[in-house]
Amino acid sequence: MGIDDSFAAEQVGKGQGDEQRQGESDYITRHCFVLCKNPPLPDAERAKRIVAEVFGPDYSAEVDGETVVSVTRGEDAVGVLAYMPMPIPGGEAEQFAASNFMWPEGPAEVAQHTAHVLVTNIGGEVDSAVGSALQVSRLALVALELFDGIGVYWGNASVCNSRAAFERSCAWMNESDVPVSMWLRLQPTLNSEGERGLYTIGMKQFGLMEIEVDRYDMLPQELLDFVCNVAQYLILNGPVIKDGDTVGGSETERILVRHQPSLIEPERTVYRIVFDA
Repeated sequence: MGIDDSFAAEQVGKGQGDEQRQGESDYITRHCFVLCKNPPLPDAERAKRIVAEVFGPDYSAEVDGETVVSVTRGEDAVGVLAYMPMPIPGGEAEQFAASNFMWPEGPAEVAQHTAHVLVTNIGGEVDSAVGSALQVSRLALVALELFDGIGVYWGNASVCNSRAAFERSCAWMNESDVPVSMWLRLQPTLNSEGERGLYTIGMKQFGLMEIEVDRYDMLPQELLDFVCNVAQYLILNGPVIKDGDTVGGSETERILVRHQPSLIEPERTVYRIVFDA
């Protein structure tokens, strides 16, 4: 889901928006997990071909003992794919697949996984949160194809996505257009008055506050697109939306954003999008 090029914040408020990202390096995504059902063991020539298709012709791969694939660029290490012949322990993958409303079949499909691939970015030159998440996503694309994966568990967002969704969302990704819906958990809510809302999990990996909407007056898909646009704007630009700023995809669309305690965890401050201000 790409960001609307016209989407921007109108900075009229005062608050935390001009601060540096807080603790970004502590939560940068370096890993994810690719879930597999009946994975083939990696073939060296096939691994090299898939890596070149995903990363480019300057990249290659080596297979060590049929369980570890090292992705390289010349003499530089890029990442490692480590095959684990067991499910993700503790039922985590099943739990977070069940929480993903965008993958209705997820719980049943994830319950069938018998193995997983630990995907790790070890490229030292990719040290920004966005750069590392992009690199991990590319490595996950390699693992999905090489090990015939069924889905991706993105631990820093507590979410599992299907292979089809991940490949579709990451096919076009770059430094200015990122797969927000694969990097964040987008969780719908329903309050006691029957009003629907939405909150994110995973903004912390970019040193940012989470986003919450406690009520809205638009179609669910429109809200999803709007929140993804806000999230991507923040991920790419940093904490530039101050308390009291407005955001929107046009000159006439001005939606208020406040920095307020979370309705989910009141001890945390979040970006609250206020549609009825």
